[in-house]
Amino acid sequence: MKKLLSMMLSAAIGLTALTSVSGGAFNEKAAAAEKGGMVVFGDSIAAGVTRKGDVEHNYGEICGDYLGCKVSNYAVSGDNTSDLLKVIDKLSDEQKKNVANAEYIVISIGGNDIMQFASRKLIDYAADKNFLNDGYTKDNLPAEPSVSDLIKVVKFKGEGSLAEYASKGLSQALEVNSQISGVATDLCSSDNEHDGYFEKVTIPNIKTAAAKLKAISPDARILVQNIYQPVELDQTYVESTYGKNSSQNTLINSVVRPRLEDVMAAYDQQLRTIDGIEVVDVKTLFTSSDKALNASNPGHANYFVDIQTGSLSTADVHPNQKGHVAIATAILEKINKLHDDNGLLRKTFNSFSDKDKYPAIALATYNKVAGTDPTLTTTTTTSTTTTTTTTTTAKPTTTTTTTTTTTTKATTTTKKITTTSTTAATAPVTTTAQPVKTIALGDVDDNKTINAVDASYVLEDYARTSTNKASKFSDAQKKAADVDKDTKINAVDASYILSYYAYTAVTKDVKSFEEYLKTA
Repeated sequence: MKKLLSMMLSAAIGLTALTSVSGGAFNEKAAAAEKGGMVVFGDSIAAGVTRKGDVEHNYGEICGDYLGCKVSNYAVSGDNTSDLLKVIDKLSDEQKKNVANAEYIVISIGGNDIMQFASRKLIDYAADKNFLNDGYTKDNLPAEPSVSDLIKVVKFKGEGSLAEYASKGLSQALEVNSQISGVATDLCSSDNEHDGYFEKVTIPNIKTAAAKLKAISPDARILVQNIYQPVELDQTYVESTYGKNSSQNTLINSVVRPRLEDVMAAYDQQLRTIDGIEVVDVKTLFTSSDKALNASNPGHANYFVDIQTGSLSTADVHPNQKGHVAIATAILEKINKLHDDNGLLRKTFNSFSDKDKYPAIALATYNKVAGTDPTLTTTTTTSTTTTTTTTTTAKPTTTTTTTTTTTTKATTTTKKITTTSTTAATAPVTTTAQPVKTIALGDVDDNKTINAVDASYVLEDYARTSTNKASKFSDAQKKAADVDKDTKINAVDASYILSYYAYTAVTKDVKSFEEYLKTA
């Protein structure tokens, strides 16, 4: 549990640091901005900051090169939405002139709102439970804590710590999990007396910022990025780094990842309610998955951020250079002045040693924006294929000739290929219905092992259904999760699973789960 809390903290620290195809046609050359180009506002993401220093080419620079326009970047690392308003209010005359002349205003903001709010909540909880480091009491806590304050103030491990408390038993672990889930809910929703921080603070601030910028530059397009979910770790990495049945595995898959997915989805949804802005969908591009996310399919953000470093001390969730290329393509696709590129976008992409691993969905966007490399010579190759098909029926033999013309980027020779094939009449096909999938009782993740991970999935689903959200379980998973067979999936079922897991850890001749339940 101590390592679990440390991973939770790492995810928090990292976050501070934080498609449908449109139909634009390609032009022969980049369309230069009719006015003064682009202005960038925001936080460390927009500034191009990482733990190792600045990226070589941030997305504003890449966009400016592609569009052939001037770019002014006024992003400040660490800024939240309230800080953004102050930056706009304090623009110099020269900066206001750049904004007034801009055709595009691009904003990345909100990540620090999330983590500063979470820090305040977790410090308050730690103070109430007396999980404070020496020298701190309720009377001398920072008024507006940052994540660095969170690290200094809260005692996460050792005697009298949050980790020690959470490891005492199921009820304590559930309490800590509830606190983390509560922070996510307080960010996203104002229902049932929740804080609704997005609704009451973050979104109104962005609305005000957009209005202030529109007042300076009425004709500018204002593009605001949503926030990607960075903790999309490959399961093989998690298991090799922390262990298959480790507490970190449980934390990542059952607490951190799903809660962050909920938070980022809520932010995106509420961002789209603001009039006068266009949302740039960085979140979908970084995830690059058209399937439901889970431990086996976590998404691909780990390609665009250097989070899988093998050490919490070096993990980073700022966009790396590949991430800045991806963000640039998302912005340029939204702007929709597409052309064949041989500039900074293509040169930066081609410099990646692992570009063969570039996620497919993001790659499609890159290819759409970058177009065809103008330096390549295109030649036309014609190939003729003649196919003779003999069918064993009462009908005469028929011959079909097909001519195919293809265009490739490499010079090839023309060849004629003749293929003869014989097709026999086939017997009627009988279709048999597939059996309904079943999962062993308690083995919710269907990995043939009943352990704490299964219990955590049950608790996660219970938390969803308790707030009137739909269960994510399949019918087979619901049957496996309903351990006491009372048609309800709740903490009682999770406690049975945890109890059996503890029993198997200390017993040589292990009973089946069903046999164990008879005596539990």
